[in-house]
Amino acid sequence: MHRLRLRRRGTRTSRVNAGNVRVGSWIVVLAFLAAGCAGGSGERASKPAAATHAQKQTPARVAKPRVRGVGRSVRAAKPSRPKKSTSKKPVSRVAKPKPRQREPQRALPWQADGTSLVAHVRVRRLAVYRAPGSRRAALTLGRRDPNGTQRAFLVRGARGDWVHVYLPTRPNGSEGWVRRHTVRMYTNGYRLVVRLRAHRLALWRGSRLLASYPVAVGTRSTPTPRGLYYVVELLRPSDPKGSYGPFSFGLSAHSNVLKRFAGGDGRVGLHGTNQPGLIGSDVSHGCIRLRNGAIRRLARILPLGTPVYIRA
Repeated sequence: MHRLRLRRRGTRTSRVNAGNVRVGSWIVVLAFLAAGCAGGSGERASKPAAATHAQKQTPARVAKPRVRGVGRSVRAAKPSRPKKSTSKKPVSRVAKPKPRQREPQRALPWQADGTSLVAHVRVRRLAVYRAPGSRRAALTLGRRDPNGTQRAFLVRGARGDWVHVYLPTRPNGSEGWVRRHTVRMYTNGYRLVVRLRAHRLALWRGSRLLASYPVAVGTRSTPTPRGLYYVVELLRPSDPKGSYGPFSFGLSAHSNVLKRFAGGDGRVGLHGTNQPGLIGSDVSHGCIRLRNGAIRRLARILPLGTPVYIRA
């Protein structure tokens, strides 16, 4: 008996529960439909008025912040620290305006117009000093050189009562200072530029190129010294058909290899030749050889003190 009662109670209970489930299901369905009509909001069905109000007055969309470089809207992320670039940033430096210098004053003493200054000695004995204001002379030179030529210097500059000159002595490139009243200054428009590798000599007057001649220069064992020099003398050999040609210029340059040559002190010359077929090659003991026609023309126009710039 006891077991049968339990079963009956369980059966009745199940029927009641089934009915309740059906009623509850309809309530859920109705609530779901009401929520769906309200625009699909996630609010409970117990607040249908709020859902209906939201449907009638659609709120304006708030523009979400855009991330640069992305085409669509994304959620604003926390600001991240910029990554450090591994490449070094170029340091911005303000370029200083460079002074307009055509050529360095140390190597090329002529002015912008191509002219240079020459100092001729006007006293019997010229005192040369190491620096302006010195009391003791470092060197004393006569008005004329041993060959009887008027002594002249290429001028590098001046300071007050002093003149800075290039000297025709060893070592090459020697300089000194002389008093202004002991020399007479002249302006010279000519200059020579020798290119050893090209075997060419260029004759300039001011800023104008007058001529270019082929030359022969020193060998590898007795090279022609490079640097800035000048004409110190003009000689006429006794035999115009000899190895020196009709004329020979003595330069302020000296051989860096030969201390003595042909009875002299190894001075480098610019002269003619009796072997024109060797012009354009490295064959001399350091002198610069030209064809006789070219050396005749130079002998007619070049004054003493003319700059001779010998470069590679």
